[in-house]
Amino acid sequence: MLPSFMRMTAGKDGGVVFLTARQGRTTLTGLRSLDQRGVIGVIDFPRLVIHTSFCASAVIICDIERMSPSYEARIAAVVRNWTAKEQAPIILNAPPKLLRRYELLKKLYFLGVNRKDVHRLDDPYTIEKTAFPCFIRIEAGHHLTPDKPKLLHSRDELAAELVRLREIGEPVYGKILVEYEDTRDDTGLHCKMSYHKIADTIIPAHMFWDHHWFVKYPPRDLLSSRPELATRERQFIETSPHEAEIAGLFEIAGIEYGRIDYGLRADGGIHVFEVNTNPNHPHSAGIDPERKDYINPIQRRILAAVEGLAARGSRNRLQWPRDELIYRLKCQL
Repeated sequence: MLPSFMRMTAGKDGGVVFLTARQGRTTLTGLRSLDQRGVIGVIDFPRLVIHTSFCASAVIICDIERMSPSYEARIAAVVRNWTAKEQAPIILNAPPKLLRRYELLKKLYFLGVNRKDVHRLDDPYTIEKTAFPCFIRIEAGHHLTPDKPKLLHSRDELAAELVRLREIGEPVYGKILVEYEDTRDDTGLHCKMSYHKIADTIIPAHMFWDHHWFVKYPPRDLLSSRPELATRERQFIETSPHEAEIAGLFEIAGIEYGRIDYGLRADGGIHVFEVNTNPNHPHSAGIDPERKDYINPIQRRILAAVEGLAARGSRNRLQWPRDELIYRLKCQL
């Protein structure tokens, strides 16, 4: 058995190893706190300089949206070598079949799933094509500042925001303009729902509300002041009302591990905000008391799905190219 400090990085031989970006290596700590068997391992991509060889029955590739095109191609080549083995491990989210955030939202718009479009900010005709209101976000990450993003209501506001970004030295490349969809429900609040996917398993994640249009986490005092929201979230978790539709959307995205965030339009149709390929898993201690008895079982279901991958896959020693450090230095240059 590996020493504990090694297991924290490289996982237990024969288990499921998650490959993540450096910024995303802590998202699994809540799930790993439940992992008494030591099935889950996490290696962030920079540490592959050190851990060029590891054992796994399954590998889950996370943070696709944070990868440069050249690094995605590098991973695709590595995965081809892994899957060429006689007894290959299970690989989830193997590039290049996944759609990134912009490509997914654009495709969902053309398919008629989303009614609002998305545009690249460096497109010189973006101002003419955009419907308002809209907001700017980083394509490979989140919004531009720690504060919630700002809604822009006119071409003049958008033009002024572009001038402001240039003045502070913020490049427009790598940013997208997202047309706003109102997902308020009969509570009068903006609502966001989510599902997890792990291979073939679809699990409802949560139902969040906020007074602000950008729903990330609910305000701390919201559930205590409106206990009926916890009842509605519990019903969502127990009935899983959109499971079949969500499974189809994951198929469109080509994503085998991740969390889809969406809301419902006034006409009842689904509007997808994004699919996150490295979603956060909460610690039990951080879950609101009103939610613990139905949220904790979700984490156990996710862990069971991960354990199932470990049981189904073939244990392999997987080799990462030993030139990782040289590759990274060249990319920085």
